[in-house]
Amino acid sequence: MATKKIIKHGPGAGRTFKAFRFNQRDGKSPDLVMFHAPVGKIKEFADVAELASSSRGPQREQKEARVQAIAKFLAADDKNTIPTALVLAFADGNASFKDSPSGGAGTLTVLADGTDAATIVDGQHRLFGIATYDDSIEVPVIALLKADKVERFFQFLVINNKASKVPATHTKALLANMKATALAERLRGAKMAFDVDGIKDVDLVNSDPDSPFFKTIDWTATPKANRMIQATAIESSLDYLGGLGLAEFDDRDVRRSVFLVIWKTIKAVWKPLWKKDSRLVSKVGIFCLTRLIVDRIANWADSDELDIQITDLEQIEKQTRSIIGYIDPRLWTTPWAEKSAGGFDTAQGRERVLAAITQVYRNGRRDIAWYTDIDIVDKTAASK
Repeated sequence: MATKKIIKHGPGAGRTFKAFRFNQRDGKSPDLVMFHAPVGKIKEFADVAELASSSRGPQREQKEARVQAIAKFLAADDKNTIPTALVLAFADGNASFKDSPSGGAGTLTVLADGTDAATIVDGQHRLFGIATYDDSIEVPVIALLKADKVERFFQFLVINNKASKVPATHTKALLANMKATALAERLRGAKMAFDVDGIKDVDLVNSDPDSPFFKTIDWTATPKANRMIQATAIESSLDYLGGLGLAEFDDRDVRRSVFLVIWKTIKAVWKPLWKKDSRLVSKVGIFCLTRLIVDRIANWADSDELDIQITDLEQIEKQTRSIIGYIDPRLWTTPWAEKSAGGFDTAQGRERVLAAITQVYRNGRRDIAWYTDIDIVDKTAASK
């Protein structure tokens, strides 16, 4: 458990704060007051009512795991801060605000006694988590004055259901741009679940002029007109190589090089299919074709009768050409029967696509119609 530092406050102490007041809607909404205060003092007049039909406060039940996670986040690094403001709501008569005659900061005064003068509308876990670590730490606060129950519940629902998360691709692009900084270490220390090494791989794939995916990854570092490859297609494919249990692929540089040679070869052979909205370069297409080729090459490399090294890039190119030479490219242009929920980008859907690509490969080796025994394509269109 994180170190806990507690500062004692006497009853009624610290009930006035320097603050600024404004109104967003020309007086038609509650006044908003901005101030900062130690979390220990805020706990003296703000609370979260229990969830019940008669509950005064709309907050969720407090989860101790979240409280401890915030305390550990602060304990992980002295530079770690939580700048997000708490949102409190004072009912009419529980607080007052007096403007400054000089036009500077005014004074917020908490009038009601006890811990229920204000309701915590947003930030309960931040408040208690910070207090668990050190209740003298100050936090920013936005407070609504004269907020009735409807207003409190409305604000809670809006804050918790309308806030938009940063898109995953944006997050990954930002992390890639910050790869030469101390950001990765701080994120690890804070137990943030970002695969920073995996993001570096995608960035290298996107930024290497010799890469077949050069400046085509769909994230904010790529010009919008060029975006056509999902970052997760690269990540999942490289993760698959890394999970094969082959010692050679424990090296991230090696598996990235093998992956790029495979796809540089595919691009050279199937150049007309290298375009936006092509099934070949979709997330499912990239992952499943990578898996087929890597599995074939790995199996051959395990054979005592074949002299194939899975780190020999010339051999990788040669074997890739051989494998896709048996796969009819019409697989990628013929309509697919994507009727199941989620299309083919599901665990079950990817297995179906992999099975289909494998069957097309076998059909090519047997020199029979490419669509024989394939269940993912429109047979009528395929036979034309």
